[in-house]
This record gives sequence, C-alpha cells and structure tokens, in this order.
Amino acid sequence: MFWWPTLFDGKTLIHGDSIIHGLPLFDFHSKFLHGGDTPLWTNKVFGGHPLFAEGQGGFANPLNILSAWLLPPIIGVNIFHLVCMLIGGCGVFALCRMLGNGVWSAGFAALAVVFSTLWIHEQQNLTISGTLAWGPWTLCAMEVWLKKPAVKQAILLAAATTLMVLAGYPQLVHAAVLYMLISLCTLPFSEDGKMLWKMQRRQLMATAALSILLFLGFSAVQLLPLLELASLSHRSGGIDLPFYFAPMALLRGLLYTRDQVAFARAQMEQFPILGSLMVCMIASLFPLLKSSYRAKGHLIAALVLLQLGSGTSSPLFRLLYDWHLVPGLHFFRTTQSYLELAVIGIAVLAACVIDDLGKPVEQGGLDVRYNRRLWVVAAIFLTIWAAIIAISHVQPIPWLHFAVAAAAVIGGTVLAASDKAVRIPLLMFLLLALECFALRLHLFHFGDVSLLRQPATLKALSQQYPLQDAKFLNGSIAMSYAFFDSKTDGLDTRAERALSSIPALSNLMWNISSVDGALALPLRARAIAAPLFDDEMAGRNRTAIGQRAIDLLGIRFISADRQLTAPGLRVAVHDERLNMWIMENTAAQPLFQTFTRYRLVHSDDEALKMLKTPRQPELIIESIKGAALPPASTAGNKADAIRFQVQARHPTFYAIDVDASEPGWLFLADANYPGWRATIDGRETPVFSSQLLGKAVAIPAGRHKVEFAFSSPTFQYGLWLSVLSLLVAAGLMSRYFLAQRRQRRPGPMPR
Repeated sequence: MFWWPTLFDGKTLIHGDSIIHGLPLFDFHSKFLHGGDTPLWTNKVFGGHPLFAEGQGGFANPLNILSAWLLPPIIGVNIFHLVCMLIGGCGVFALCRMLGNGVWSAGFAALAVVFSTLWIHEQQNLTISGTLAWGPWTLCAMEVWLKKPAVKQAILLAAATTLMVLAGYPQLVHAAVLYMLISLCTLPFSEDGKMLWKMQRRQLMATAALSILLFLGFSAVQLLPLLELASLSHRSGGIDLPFYFAPMALLRGLLYTRDQVAFARAQMEQFPILGSLMVCMIASLFPLLKSSYRAKGHLIAALVLLQLGSGTSSPLFRLLYDWHLVPGLHFFRTTQSYLELAVIGIAVLAACVIDDLGKPVEQGGLDVRYNRRLWVVAAIFLTIWAAIIAISHVQPIPWLHFAVAAAAVIGGTVLAASDKAVRIPLLMFLLLALECFALRLHLFHFGDVSLLRQPATLKALSQQYPLQDAKFLNGSIAMSYAFFDSKTDGLDTRAERALSSIPALSNLMWNISSVDGALALPLRARAIAAPLFDDEMAGRNRTAIGQRAIDLLGIRFISADRQLTAPGLRVAVHDERLNMWIMENTAAQPLFQTFTRYRLVHSDDEALKMLKTPRQPELIIESIKGAALPPASTAGNKADAIRFQVQARHPTFYAIDVDASEPGWLFLADANYPGWRATIDGRETPVFSSQLLGKAVAIPAGRHKVEFAFSSPTFQYGLWLSVLSLLVAAGLMSRYFLAQRRQRRPGPMPR
C-alpha cells in the first residue's frame, strides 16, 4: 500500500535525491542495457567521469540489472524501491528466526526495521535503498556461519556482503562489517561462545579466511575501480563532517514519527531513526532478561553504532574519530548509515524481549501475579520512560504513539496475568502493524509523472542551438528543493523548477553533457574547480574572456536564478513562469582545440592557479614523469597552425585526422583518467592532463591520424578476479553437494 500511488495512480517519487540522482542513474542503466553508452566512462557527468567505478548506479548489482533491463525507468525505479523494502524485511525476519525468535516476534522486527522512519526516508535514494536491502541478509548469513562454520556458509556470507558492495553505498558496507565484528565481542565471555571457539576454532578461522577472500574476489569487479577512483577523488585524504544533530533530536527520532521525516531545515529538532516509542520501550527491557551471547552481541553492536551514527554529538564518536581508532571513518561525510544498521539491532533486541515475555510460566516465563519485585521493577521502568517522554515531547507528536505504547503495556500485562502470555507476540505484532499503518504508511507525497517530462528550458534551447557538444553548468540553487520534505507545500513546483535548471545528474535523462553531478567521488580536479566556476559565472575572475575555465572547457550553457552579467554571457532562455534563466557563454570553446604554446605545471593545484592568472592563450599541461615534451615556444599561440577533422566520436573513443604545419597540441575538453590511451599513426603517445579538466597529446608536424580510447585495466582485472572467484565458489559448492549426496546414498543391502 505504501507504493500504491506509484504502481496504479500515475505517481512517482519526486523529493530528495529521487529525480536528480536515482532516476537518472536508473535511466542511464536501462539505456546501457539496451545498447546505449557504457558506464565505464561518460562525458556527461563532472566533465568526464568513470560512472561505473563510482558504484552508485549499481551497474553490477543483479537486482539493478534485472530491474533496469525489464522495466521502463519511471515505473522501474519505483518498483525497485518496493522490492528493496520486501527484501530487507524478509532479511530481518530470517535474521530473527536464525537467532531463535518466533514467527510473530520476527515479523514484529521486520516491520520495525522496514517501516522505521530512517529506512523509509532512505527510499528517496536509489543507492542507499538498494544497499540496505542486503544489510539484514548479511547479518543473517553471519549467524548461519556461526551456527555451522563450513564452506557453504562461508560462501553465503561472502555473497551477501558482496551484494551490498555491488549495490553501491560503501558506507553501509563499512557499517555492516563494524556491526558484525563488534557483535563478536561477547564470544569470549559466555560459556556457549567459549565452547564454540574451543570445539571449532580451526573451522572458524579457516572458513572466515575463505569468506573474506571470496568476498574480495566476488566484489573485485566493483571494489578495484572504486578504490582507484577514491584515490584520485577529493576524498583521497578524508573529508570533514558537515552535519551535526543534537542528542535530543536523535532521541526524538528514535521515539516518534513526525508527519515529515526528511532533512528539511525546519525539521532538524528531530532526526528520523526508528520512530516508534513502543519498539524502543520493548527493546529497553532486553538487559533485564536472560539472553544468548549472540543476542548480547547484537546489543553491543547496536549501542556502538548508535554512538557512531550520532556523529559529533557523541563523546565516544569524537574519541574514535579524533584518534583515528575506526579505520575508514574519515572517508565519509555523514553518519546516518550507522544508525540504519543500529535500527536492525534494536528490532532484534525487541524481538528477543517479546519472545521472553511470551513464554508460559512453566517454561521459564514471568509470573506477574505474585512477584512483588517484578512489580517494583515495572514501576521504576515506567517512571523512567515517563520522564523520557516528558523531556522529549514536542508538538506535534501523534497521540497514537502513546496509545499504542500504553496498549502494549496494558495488553501484555493482562495476557501475562491471565496465563495467556503466549499471545503477547501476536499482540505486539498487531499493535506495531496498526502504528505503521496509521503513522508511516503515508509519509510520502508522490508527484505526477508529468513533472518528469523534458523541461521547457531544454526544449527551447534545443530549438535554437545544437546541444551535441554543449556542456551545462548549474549556477542555480533550485536543486536545494531536495532538502525539503516530500509534503512541503509547493514541492511539485519546486521540483519542476529544479529540473528546469538541469541539476545534478538529471542531464543523463536527456542525453546532454554537464560538468555537474550528484555523486560522492568527483575527481579532485573537478572538486577544486568548483569555486573557480562560481567566480567566473559571477564575473569575479581576472582572466580575459576566452581564457576562463568555463571557456576552455566548453561550458556553453549556465543555469541561474537571475540574469548573469559576466562578460561573454547572454540570455539564451528565460522561463518566466519558473523564473529560471539559461545563459549562453558565447566564449565557450569547442570540444577539440589546438595549441602551439603551452605551459608546464606539476600538479592540479598549480593548474588551477594558472587558470586564475591572466595569461596569453596557451595550454596548461600537467607533467608526466619520464614523458618527453615538444620544445617550449615563447611565441604567441597559433591555433590555426594545426587543422583537424573529427572522424569518429564516442564517449570512450575519438578518431581525428590532423594536419599540423608545426608541432603543437591537440586538446580534448574531457577529463583525464587512468585508462585513457592515445595513438598517433598507430603508435602510443602519452596523454597529458591539461586545462585542469581535459586531456591533450603532443602533435608532431605533418599529417597524422590521432585516436583517443578508454579501456579500464582496473575493471578488467576486477572482472577476471570476480569470475575466477565465482568459479572457485561453484567448485566448492559442487563438492559440498556431491558429498551430501554420497552421505544420503544407502549402503549395500546385507546378504
């Protein structure tokens, strides 16, 4: 019912990252699977970007592949989110069953997780939604492995974790790995854990090593390109945490569901996490009851991840962060991924409590009728929770939270007192289902699919200009609509206005190029160029027209919230209804340019500095160790000394016939990256990073055939490793099933 409007009423997700990130990536994936451009390299994002390496499109994830291949993009992306919720819920159910929980308590946990406010909120992000779906299955696979540390179970654990990697959100993988490792901390402190280690130490170590190796092998096709890109991105040295959430906002997010759950600026007094007072109250009983060492492991893991998810508002987080005690923590700019895994732990604890409360007295259950100590503990428990509610309550919090929690307390007490405790799990499941139906089933406002038609600004541009070579730069703040909640008044108009500015990744849907994007790992050169672009759009630069970065990199159109007055900019389209301006940069240079004068620099920082400096027309070249350079020329640049004709053009291949009257350079306004190769008359030649976000080759005098081609060795190595690992796993599984078959085969009949 949550997704009913998108399935049957012609509606779609429009808030958050949905139409500026998820839908464009899904659309690109669909086009690729039906013969379109490869995601290994695209010239349509960040001025040139290895889209596959980024991982956020889930291009190697089986669920993404199947969805994008079978379904049209708009309906497909909405169904994808629905399927992810179902997969995640089934995973939580399976996890609880592996821990020994009953059917109703496991169902309770599944509802608590999938309909937690944070998990619902993340449905606006294709990548997070796809990765979350496999989180519970990864934790479940670990429990399966701990129960029987054998080859089959090790392979399943590796496969589940790999699916999280392939879905494209590495921080959730980081959170899941931390969760699993932390949950093992109770193993040495329990008799069951000690016995497991004593009896199966070798199997545990051997199969753990096998699982890790297979995981690295399975995911190599995505991991190797991702690590290569990360090392060249602006996050290579870590990144700051820009967000802070007060402890009270986090507490309210655990306990209550607001009508609006997104990151709207006006709603920061509450950060969405679990959103259920009843679930939190039940889970808080866990330390008072007897439990297995594995359940205690989930308690410790959930508590630690809650601290990590709280970010700088947590003293423990600050200690771990400042002293670099958690590897990888500094490479992420948000912390909510840890909360998303902690939600699973809280739900598991609640399920364990419900099962304990549902035990009959003769099976060790609580006898509430004649146990005075129990009534005292219950009174203290309720007093503490009354105080928590009193200090956290703000308007408007739905009264149903308190009604459901009260019904759980009263109903559970009545059932226990009347020797019907076995019905407590069913009661709790029904109460949570009621709460989800009433409070969290209609949290999203879905927009009409007509909002996703090609914007009027782009239609008008296409009637006046050829857009094949044109690059777009977004100078508008209209994209900030993504920070507003889906039920914000006028969100449909805000979304329409944002699309009219061609924001983030939306250009992928209309097959046009942009120097913008909405991804985590833009190349460092693109990241440091952003302030320069802003200055040049505003006319604050000192360089002459024609020598600005926006000119040299061929940025033809700039969207803006007002008419820009920088030199060389003129109005191309003005949408009066949406108040959106598209400015034409009349000084934008073509995709290919030629130079006879160049200047050598040794880093992208030096290149940026030169782009800011007034200078003669020249090519700024970043040095390559050991690469020969043509003689430097002090004469003025003679662009017409090198004539060329483009014979073939594709995002990953260009062929150009060149006629040079003197040595010089052929420049391609597309970012450089490992995997780009160039040949002149069939002989390989170095490809130099140039003009910060482009690449160039040195051209000798005469007539030549020049080719640029992209082929990622890192992807190829990763693919071979993944295929080899799959073959190894298939062989091990075949051996396992053959052994099982031999064991079941009856022996010879006695004579």
